[in-house]
Amino acid sequence: MMRKLLSVLLLVATLVALYNVYGDNTELVKQAETLACNGTCVRLLRAQRTPIAQSFTFQTSVQPLRTAEVHCERSLLLVGSFACSLVH
Repeated sequence: MMRKLLSVLLLVATLVALYNVYGDNTELVKQAETLACNGTCVRLLRAQRTPIAQSFTFQTSVQPLRTAEVHCERSLLLVGSFACSLVH
């Protein structure tokens, strides 16, 4: 019984991790862009997604070339809402 429970738990954790990496993150990108540029950035330069967090680098201006990096983490290990912050 314990092995079945552990197997189900690990399967659920794997599915949640896959969703975190491959699921739709459009709203999170908008949230990160608003934080980085106070509105609309020039473009998204880099996006990195892991089961626990996501990081984005935005180009904030053309001349001079400036960028801002935003890191977003879930409130709990694999679940919960994302909290984003600027990386300095």
